Amino acid sequence: MSAEKDLFSQMVMRSHKMKAMVEKAKKFALLDAPLLIQGETGTGKDLIAKACHFYSPRGENKFIAVNCAGLPSEDAESEMFGRANSQAESQGFFEYANGGTVLLDSVAELPLILQAKLLRFLNDGTFRRVGEEKEHYADVRVICTSQVPLSHYVEKGKMREDLFHRLNVLSLNIPPLRERQEDIPVLSEIFIHQISQELGILVPHLDETLLNYLTHYTWGGNVRELYNALYRACSLSENNQLTIADLGLEQQQICLPSIEQFGNQTLDEMMNNFEAMVLQKFYEEYPSTRKLASRLGVSHTAIANKLKQYGIGK
Repeated sequence: MSAEKDLFSQMVMRSHKMKAMVEKAKKFALLDAPLLIQGETGTGKDLIAKACHFYSPRGENKFIAVNCAGLPSEDAESEMFGRANSQAESQGFFEYANGGTVLLDSVAELPLILQAKLLRFLNDGTFRRVGEEKEHYADVRVICTSQVPLSHYVEKGKMREDLFHRLNVLSLNIPPLRERQEDIPVLSEIFIHQISQELGILVPHLDETLLNYLTHYTWGGNVRELYNALYRACSLSENNQLTIADLGLEQQQICLPSIEQFGNQTLDEMMNNFEAMVLQKFYEEYPSTRKLASRLGVSHTAIANKLKQYGIGK
């Protein structure tokens, strides 16, 4: 496989969650069963789908990406399966992609009647063109994506339960950027170099203060939002320096409980409770005292004593 088409090898995955997801994706890529990829907006669902296609035995054949939300309702069926009448015949994208892969982006946006026809196609590869009774067959690997877990659409009556179970056999969940903080410095460096080349400017300096800010921002728009923020900052940079203000991001604040919720606690008790909550949360991601101490910038002894004090861990 050429380096240009081995997209998995080009992915940033220092975080254990991203590594685990990619390893699973490589295994699923070699299979022919439908694949479901779920993840928040901007996490790279389309990129993972394309990587799976090129990694698969179908990699030299067609890859067709279809935005289900953008299919016109009156023509959606003929777009999928084709149309035939006395004057002419036309292929749908499944038939056109025979031997390759079709990506159905936002699959839950398909009308229920088309979901039934998609289910039939997934079961045996057969379909009928609109206006024709003749059976056709296409050998296609179907990959579906969704921003929201498909189970939510089933509960709302917007997705057939039988289609959900058919798609939910091989599934990947892409971790949001806030759960793969180790990847943010590398992604930032890559993006800054790409953007600088595109803008024709010197590569701006990324200092520790800005990098720390990027690493701890929650990134509701994930990797796409990170790229856009860095593009803004690079466009506005002066003296070859990036600033937090130039990122154009909303300031995020910690929401404190109401005064009543503190009851009669003293300040020391409040701070201890907050410290225990923070340590518990971080210990879930860094279950080694040495890693946790390194992440929080304190000594190993101090962290060990704190965990013991609050009864966290072993």
